[in-house]
Amino acid sequence: MRQITAALTLIGALLAGGSAAHAADIGANDDTGKYLSDGGATLYGDMSGLGLRQIVLTSRYKPSDPLTIQDKELLDRAIPAAAEAGLRVVLAVYPYPPREVVAGLASPGAFGAYTASVAQAYPQVKQFVVGNEPNQPAFWRPQFATSGANASAPAFGRYLAAAYDALKAVDPEIKVIGVGLSPRGNDRPDAKSNISTSPVRFLRALGAWYRASGRALPLMDGFSFHPYPNAATDPLDRGYQWPNAGFVNLDRIKQALWDAFNGTAQPTTVDGLGLYLDEVGWQVSTAGEPGYTELENVAVTDELTQAALYADLVRRAACDEDVVEVSFFGFRDDGSRIGFQAALQRLDGSARPAAEAVRAAIADVAAAGCASAAVAWAPSVDVLDSSVTVERTANGGLGVRLAAGEDARALVCVGSSRPGGIRGRRVVKTRGAHCRSVTLVGRRPLVLAVELSGAIVPGATRITAEIGVELVAEANSARRTARYHRATLAPLA
Repeated sequence: MRQITAALTLIGALLAGGSAAHAADIGANDDTGKYLSDGGATLYGDMSGLGLRQIVLTSRYKPSDPLTIQDKELLDRAIPAAAEAGLRVVLAVYPYPPREVVAGLASPGAFGAYTASVAQAYPQVKQFVVGNEPNQPAFWRPQFATSGANASAPAFGRYLAAAYDALKAVDPEIKVIGVGLSPRGNDRPDAKSNISTSPVRFLRALGAWYRASGRALPLMDGFSFHPYPNAATDPLDRGYQWPNAGFVNLDRIKQALWDAFNGTAQPTTVDGLGLYLDEVGWQVSTAGEPGYTELENVAVTDELTQAALYADLVRRAACDEDVVEVSFFGFRDDGSRIGFQAALQRLDGSARPAAEAVRAAIADVAAAGCASAAVAWAPSVDVLDSSVTVERTANGGLGVRLAAGEDARALVCVGSSRPGGIRGRRVVKTRGAHCRSVTLVGRRPLVLAVELSGAIVPGATRITAEIGVELVAEANSARRTARYHRATLAPLA
């Protein structure tokens, strides 16, 4: 009977011109309500009135005070107030400040115990975000070991594992949403400031640690990502260069998750792992607005542009079945301009144009589902965006120009006769071929000078060279691309 009812509901929706397609829940990540005299009741009512579904609240783990639930008195008021307004409460927990982690005051076990105590204090909360931008030094240090290898991902992984196990022990129904990854990082251990890790390389390191750990349980039930724009003046379609990623680069994040965890106990988006975009926002100008302090320290957009961006984001998120939630960072503004002003409400509680734009977009999606092409993604088995071209060098040799859209290793075999066959995605070397191995940094082309086997015959009218190139992705050695070129070049005069 349930199957018949569900089928009739689907048919009715389609006949009415609607869609039964997926739609992400929209909400906000904002602690403002905790500090209001009514515990946030009015603010949460405003959120619910716009169609928002969830509120993300913070409860940091302070290593120097591990037994105290931070902001407990405030949460005791805010959580019931949010629930009364019809919002789902999500608690974000993470170690803070990072200097106490560096000082050795924190441990995965103590962090797990803290998250368990929070879950026990608020049994009505069934979703936790564990971690907050551990690829950024503002939230996790150190980012790199003295060798230059990433250190933040394996260190954070232990905390995530401890929290997962502790939360599931309290209530197996709790959803553990992991990481809260920043969209950017410079991957430079020697940087003068903001020594950070890109999201793709962080996930690669996290996956390597997970596989080496022998862990038989997952780390998370969903993946949290913060697809902020690189600048508030950027349109939604302007993403990041690899290995960073924004909203329009979610395919890059899905690939990185698949490379890191495919074949393990940790699901990827292919196996149902959802994406939770728990922080996103475009900062707007507050010039002339009452109550704001300090001077703006970044480029900002205007309110009408922000409104259009937010509406577009809501509608486009509905077209990606992997996106489970989107939470704007801030429902009401921070009053200091050195903070963040990207909310749907100004500091005084008045609504920005974005509030109505988001409400209308939520209503449109609820009525009609995805209004454009659905996002289709499948993991790549090749090296991303690879290319191989051949050019003549000044000394009469050959230059092989190699490029890839990600970090890769390359085997280049060159000869005056066929250097090797292509079998699947591999180069089979043959006797007499000159082969060299090189490492490619993503999106940084490299010209490899190679010599032909045998001498170039004086007076020859042409030189024929055959080149086999095998590329292997650093993130996943199972992803390979093989290319074969036959080049005919005139000898130098």
